[in-house]
Amino acid sequence: MKNRKLFAETEADLIVLGSRLTTSVTKPSGRVLNGKPRIASFLPAGPERRSRMETGARIKYHRIKQQLELSDLAADLLLPAELKKIELGEITPSPEVLKALCEKLKIPLNPIENPIGQELIEQFKEMLLHPQERIRIREHYYFILQHPLLNIDEEVELEYSIQLIRFFVITGDLDGAGEKIQELEKFKEFMNQEQYYLFHKYCGNHNYMIKNFDEALNLYLLAEKIAPSSVLPTECGDLYYSIAISAAQLHKNEVADKYSRMALAIYEEEFVPKRIVECHINLGITQQRLKNFKASLDHLKIALKIGKKLNINNLLYISEFNCSIFYYAHRDFNSSIHHMENCLNYIPDEYIADKLAAYCLLVKCCFEKQDYIGLQKWMKTGNNLVIDNNIDLNSPTNQKFSEAYYEFRCLQNLYEENYTAFEKDALKSLIPVLETDKNFHDLAYYYGHLGNVYLKLGKFKKSAIMLSEAQEALKKFNSFH
Repeated sequence: MKNRKLFAETEADLIVLGSRLTTSVTKPSGRVLNGKPRIASFLPAGPERRSRMETGARIKYHRIKQQLELSDLAADLLLPAELKKIELGEITPSPEVLKALCEKLKIPLNPIENPIGQELIEQFKEMLLHPQERIRIREHYYFILQHPLLNIDEEVELEYSIQLIRFFVITGDLDGAGEKIQELEKFKEFMNQEQYYLFHKYCGNHNYMIKNFDEALNLYLLAEKIAPSSVLPTECGDLYYSIAISAAQLHKNEVADKYSRMALAIYEEEFVPKRIVECHINLGITQQRLKNFKASLDHLKIALKIGKKLNINNLLYISEFNCSIFYYAHRDFNSSIHHMENCLNYIPDEYIADKLAAYCLLVKCCFEKQDYIGLQKWMKTGNNLVIDNNIDLNSPTNQKFSEAYYEFRCLQNLYEENYTAFEKDALKSLIPVLETDKNFHDLAYYYGHLGNVYLKLGKFKKSAIMLSEAQEALKKFNSFH
């Protein structure tokens, strides 16, 4: 489960979504920062695609959009083979044929200049730069949803469709994003370089969110190769960071470390505090896995220091969260509790899954310390959170909460010595998620508790199996990191 990785990715940490292709805080060209020249080029240069659709491409675009075969559109006008050559730009249609084709497709003879439609798209893209503002984003989406100027010319229409992938990912409609991606697959040839780049990057976003990290990484690396020459530094940094976190999920630690550092260099120059903090956190993760524990903690402390200096709640939240998990992994439970209690001061009320994950970690720390007063306190607080929110655990959009809830319920049953319920929840609900996520650290923890429970119940054979599973998970954790 995402919240319970050795280092957590949190609900606020929508790090793959903050594209800045058209909005930048780039400093004036040629400026020197800290004695170093400004970074001028980041991405490998790739072949540039068309800037606008030519006549043949426009005809083909609308033919495919209207689900017409070549023979359907060509009927009574020209041969299908001739139409194909027109669409490929190999021949130019006569004015009479072009007019007839456009009339049949019910499109204007020439592309429409649509500055208002383009401005609507730019506003939508700007809104999507702030994924944490989901309510405002949804309001803006419903405001422009039926606007006629978004569909009167193919350039704006295509751009809008690509941005909808991003919108659906941000708002949690991953099925909607998947359907939009599938719909746009047949229109890739009509995309300009920027659209083609963003399409692949947003496909990476979608795959990341559905935990298909291999495909996400491949798509991000492809996006790196096809990025337009006009890409801005912060957009480039965002792509590098997306590569880094995907590689981190796959435990490709050297790749994650390399791209985190590349992203960090850009964000420090462009001064994007949130991203600087996130880069240091990801470096903390990769250095931990590379067994450079001092370097890992140093990066996490830098992230926390920046958050405190800027006094930005979101930065303090993710920094304290990850510091807490670091100390928990190293069995410094007092420090872990200290940082997680600080973290709770900054978690937004709407991030219920993260709050519950925080309570789970506090409960585990108290278990290890045998601090039964603290254990009772955090159990009660977590239970009140669950009752007060009454969330549908079967909803796909609530998967993150349901995973945190199953862990909390396991801990609650363990605390109340309701061993039958603990066994059922652990084996049927929690452990399958931990195995899917390759979360060997927590697998060892819960297999160990199952082994101890079976020992208390006199089920010695089952106890031996579970304790053996715990040892195996611990070996995998140590070798995997």
